[in-house]
Amino acid sequence: MGTPRGPRGGYAAGLARRNQILEAALLRFGQDGYRKTSLARVARDAGITDAGLLHHFRDKQQLLLAVVQYWHQQLDEQWARVSDSVRDAFRCHLDDTAKILTTPGILELAVVVGAEATAPDHPAHDFFSRWQEKGVQELADRLRTGATTGELKAGLDHERIARECAALDTGLRVQWLTSGRSFDLVAVMGSHLDRLMRHISADGEGL
Repeated sequence: MGTPRGPRGGYAAGLARRNQILEAALLRFGQDGYRKTSLARVARDAGITDAGLLHHFRDKQQLLLAVVQYWHQQLDEQWARVSDSVRDAFRCHLDDTAKILTTPGILELAVVVGAEATAPDHPAHDFFSRWQEKGVQELADRLRTGATTGELKAGLDHERIARECAALDTGLRVQWLTSGRSFDLVAVMGSHLDRLMRHISADGEGL
């Protein structure tokens, strides 16, 4: 079968090349950090020319925002595969965090850009606002499902618990970075989620 031609084939090839650049940038930003990474280095990692990269991303900031959105999309896809169990969701969150810490520059990138994006005129403001609210509502829905199935106690304020979880998660990440990565982030997160699960679960068990 020949290579697809025309608009559809060209679009698919362009999308594949764009994702190739994002994968390379995600890995390089995670290893070396955003500030130390040049567009030329990302282009080399992606196996394309500098001009080829600039065809997709006009500057480093646009690439940065695309990388953050691409990474969050991957997190959403991982979350969608988790079972309805709240306990399983908390465990998977800890596993995902441990995996992220193998490239700690990615976590730093997400925290820094997320903080900057709180400004209404920031180019990523709308994206981060929607993504954050989406995460809170999805966790709240999962908690409601847990109450329906009998995994959790009845009468819980599901949205409040979800917002507390989101706030603590964000705060711990900031503390971890500003402290020079001086504590076990996953262990502290796990301790909180274990206590929470013991408090809200119908069986009184933790993680």
